[in-house]
Amino acid sequence: MTPDRLFLIPLALGHLALFVLTVNVVHALGHREELMDKVKIILLASFAAASALMAWEAWNGSILAWSWPSLIYGSVCILNGLILFPASTAFLHHRPRPDGIKERETLLDLSAAEGAESLIGQGKYAWILKIPGNQSFKLRKLECEVTLPALPPSLNGLSIVHLSDMHLARSFDRRFFEAVVEEAAAWHSDLVLFTGDLVDDPGAVDWIEPLFSRLRGRLGSFAILGNHDLPHDPKNLSRLLERAGFQNLEGSWATVEQGTSTIAIGGTSYPWGPPLPIAQRPQADLKILLSHAPDRFYWAESEGFDLMLSGHNHGGQVRLPLVGPVFMPSIYSRRFDRGFFRCRGLTLHVSQGVAGKHPYRFGCYPEICRLVLRSELVEPSSTSRPHAHNARAATP
Repeated sequence: MTPDRLFLIPLALGHLALFVLTVNVVHALGHREELMDKVKIILLASFAAASALMAWEAWNGSILAWSWPSLIYGSVCILNGLILFPASTAFLHHRPRPDGIKERETLLDLSAAEGAESLIGQGKYAWILKIPGNQSFKLRKLECEVTLPALPPSLNGLSIVHLSDMHLARSFDRRFFEAVVEEAAAWHSDLVLFTGDLVDDPGAVDWIEPLFSRLRGRLGSFAILGNHDLPHDPKNLSRLLERAGFQNLEGSWATVEQGTSTIAIGGTSYPWGPPLPIAQRPQADLKILLSHAPDRFYWAESEGFDLMLSGHNHGGQVRLPLVGPVFMPSIYSRRFDRGFFRCRGLTLHVSQGVAGKHPYRFGCYPEICRLVLRSELVEPSSTSRPHAHNARAATP
């Protein structure tokens, strides 16, 4: 390749990165999935047209001879490919980890007992589960001790099971979801909190009550819905969750008492569902926000929440070597991909979720999580560390 053509490499990389960024941001604006499917086709067609135009320009001469619209856009792509995208990727891999978080991971092969075929259903996207390298049946059980700066000593040791993005669908056999719920139910917990995207297939709606009724928090079980739940009669989904023992917190608050302390839990799937009425927030010693998307992070910090739990981004579902996640439906694109984040007094946990509309996972396992909250004023006791029961065959 001649020196005057070397610019084509960062140009192509920057062009692709801008397309991905646009898809990520547009997907997070609160539109329904049916509309987003059409918008993504338009964006893909625009990307293809722009790619063809720049290829034609490059074939016909040096970049300095390009028409001015192509020259301006090409220059932006080169800047993005040379500096912005590599810098953001480097930050993603080396961002600072919040203090006071201890993790222990167990990786379980849910297909070990009966084979992967037994967990594959008959739904529309079941074929994806047969693709070699798909890690959808490797379940990550994550146990965390999380120090919250403002947690009262009376709430030290409060345990939370966090589940998100079940995406119940017949692409999986029901036994897959039963195995996931079995592992989550084996954990003792004070609270069970579900952060949205319950169902993706009307044929799997009947699975909600028998599955979720097995999940019980000592102080209660609470849930919100997500953008994928909108086409499936959200009122009926809420009824089924309530029959399973969960309280739906869409745009509302609940309080629970633990000893002398009060815990306030608010929920919202905004921008797809109703926003949380902050003026109605009850007085509490610990304030928890269930937000389907992590995009409410800075708003939650400004409103004085202590802990925020989210999903929606699935950790990217596919994480490429060196690059990391690519497609991520967030106005912040890849910033809140997975794991823990902290801004002053607020700590956020973003779950990788359990499944997805298109059930392919690579470098990003399905995940369930148990958090044990710690106060800075109390030393953790070795007898109250997170624990797991009924573990299945672990992968190396």
